[in-house]
Amino acid sequence: MPIRKSLFVTLKATLNCNLACKYCYGRDNHSPDKEMDDEQVKSGLRFVSEYASIVGADYVSLCWHGGEPLLFSPQRLESLCQYADETFSGKGIKCDFSTQTNGILLDEAYYPLLKKYFNGFVGVSLDLFSDFRTFRSGRVSTDIVVGKLDAALAAGLRCGVINLITRHNLDRIKDIYEFYKARNIDVRLARVFPISADFDVSNPMYVTDEEFAGAMINYFDLWVNDEHPAPNNDIVRLVGDLLLCKPSICLRERNCQDRYLALSPGGDIYPCAEFDVPESVIGNFLEQTPEEFFHSEKRTSIFKRAPIPAQCNGCRYEPTCYGGCLRERFMVKYPFRCKSNMLYWDHIVKWLENRGASLYVLRGKSKEESVKILSEVFPKSKS
Repeated sequence: MPIRKSLFVTLKATLNCNLACKYCYGRDNHSPDKEMDDEQVKSGLRFVSEYASIVGADYVSLCWHGGEPLLFSPQRLESLCQYADETFSGKGIKCDFSTQTNGILLDEAYYPLLKKYFNGFVGVSLDLFSDFRTFRSGRVSTDIVVGKLDAALAAGLRCGVINLITRHNLDRIKDIYEFYKARNIDVRLARVFPISADFDVSNPMYVTDEEFAGAMINYFDLWVNDEHPAPNNDIVRLVGDLLLCKPSICLRERNCQDRYLALSPGGDIYPCAEFDVPESVIGNFLEQTPEEFFHSEKRTSIFKRAPIPAQCNGCRYEPTCYGGCLRERFMVKYPFRCKSNMLYWDHIVKWLENRGASLYVLRGKSKEESVKILSEVFPKSKS
């Protein structure tokens, strides 16, 4: 295994949640345990720090996830962040923290913690103008979360949002755009993915390839034609990938297993947070040493069982996506977002060509050449 300078680790410290979102990829959660105690969390942190040393990583991005991570009190989370800081710094490893929350518990008690350990940033999941993010009672949670977002922004925090696109909000893309622009929030639009190949395509939480591509194209056009848009790393990264001929995000990497891990209650290790079926377990941090995990054939088993499809050979976008998300190939047995990606990316490539650039034009270019080309592609307001 070549040296990996960075690792991205999701710590699913609790699988409990205060919502019952109908599309949650953990809705059929298979883990036998639902929450780590502090000793399990600390064992996981020590495991990751030792594993990082073994693979030669000097940077770890640690995401507190769930379930709902803010079910841990601010005091408890701060204590565990401090322990993580000391554990990683003791091995000369830089560690940054992030979190992804449903936003219900995001109140002022957490603000000092987020400013101290999370660089003043919090990731929130939302589905504006859609009714699938609910409490167990069936009550829609959107208004509560929007209020929490606005309060956090007013307190000086920065927020990023993953906003799901469903058939409920397909015709509200401009409204979604204006919502995030008004708050200067970086948003990623995402599609609801099934947890198995057997799913009800008529369910309105799912959109077709053409519908999702149309939503993405609509949002992209609003963004690139806006002189003062909100920041959008998702668009910038994708355009960069299409210019540079290399992926910048896990779901487009050739083998995300090389750099991504997810730790769950009971010690199970998964390739990422979106895996949870027993057959996707690749190790156990309570039962294995980091050295044993590193040398285990099971650690690399998922990629072997969900290889890059033969149909991807010769596709002009293969160097950008390598067959798409590994989790999708493993769970639904094919690259689920392939068609929608191609429709969306074709649109972006045409936009690039209209601005004097082209697919993979920066491949092999010097920094100076790349800067010159990029300055012609992007107006100053988006650079």
